[in-house]
Amino acid sequence: MRIGVATVYTPGIFGGAEFLAAGLEHAFRRAGHTLHSIRIPFHFEPPGAAHEAMRQAASVDFSRYDGGQIDALICLKFPAYLIEHPNKALWLLHQHRPAYDLYDTPYGWAKGHAETDALRAEIIAADTQSLGSAKAVFTIAERVSQRLQHHNGIASKALYHPPADADAFHCAEAMPYIFAPSRLEILKRQDLLLRAVAACPRPVQVIFGGTGGRRALLEDLAAELAITGRVRFLGEISRAEMIALYAHAAAVFFGPLDEDYGYVTLEAMLSAKPLITCTDSGGPLEFVLDGETGLICAPTPDAVAEALTQIIDQPAKAAAMGQAGRQRYADMQIGWQPVVDTLLDGALGRTNPSARAA
Repeated sequence: MRIGVATVYTPGIFGGAEFLAAGLEHAFRRAGHTLHSIRIPFHFEPPGAAHEAMRQAASVDFSRYDGGQIDALICLKFPAYLIEHPNKALWLLHQHRPAYDLYDTPYGWAKGHAETDALRAEIIAADTQSLGSAKAVFTIAERVSQRLQHHNGIASKALYHPPADADAFHCAEAMPYIFAPSRLEILKRQDLLLRAVAACPRPVQVIFGGTGGRRALLEDLAAELAITGRVRFLGEISRAEMIALYAHAAAVFFGPLDEDYGYVTLEAMLSAKPLITCTDSGGPLEFVLDGETGLICAPTPDAVAEALTQIIDQPAKAAAMGQAGRQRYADMQIGWQPVVDTLLDGALGRTNPSARAA
């Protein structure tokens, strides 16, 4: 069968969404289908760039591709899901967050600006129409389904999938450091971890893996807090280096603000390492069991410092939580084939509509 996978691309960015699209395309090919990649150019700034991307997605006919008919179209991100196709299913990573859950917060568009208020209304109307008319709507996590129901009144079902190189993650002897792999961006809240390290009564060591626009600010904050000797910023690292850092960590910290899914959570579980996360971190809360597979704490430096102290003071318990996390991942039977089967059934109308209840 000829399958189209539609998403967006922004030059210079290759992160979780791009890993997901590549993994899904590979899974469809492995299942014997012919795969066509469709990418809509997208830029976050200026805000009006979203309007042009929406226009392009809605106006181009992708029903035929490379001279042949696409039998089913799977759409992933805004505004690629505005593409029209008679056999379309959504596997929603997230919507345009500045117009939704981040609107009127320090992280999204400010309320009361004519341009962005009008654009927000346009986006919500287009999303509601396009997503509501798809043959099936799925999301990558329950948190994304909750937002979609709240903002657009559209029910959906979460489909979990494995991270890239899932079979390569493993557990090795724990070394005395906390691993914090993620883009260095404001929503990932590495500053929270730095303040927790400063507040922690134990000389905990932290290794940050990843690049991003806030590295200089975070390094300055570490100097201001007088903890430069306790933290390392590795910048861009290879997958092999990242997997090794997971394997030898005492624990993993991932405390973003309202994450959609979060590969870090699953990678920590596959590495048999306890995850420290926060009560408002979104996606990770669908996997972490507090005190059993990791620690869930308030998003404050003191609360995170207490969690760090538990990890350092109770290494045997930390190791046991990590092993429990690995078992929980296995019990959840997360894999690509169920995702492929479910999405294809949905696009072709073979999914029971009642299954769209979140």
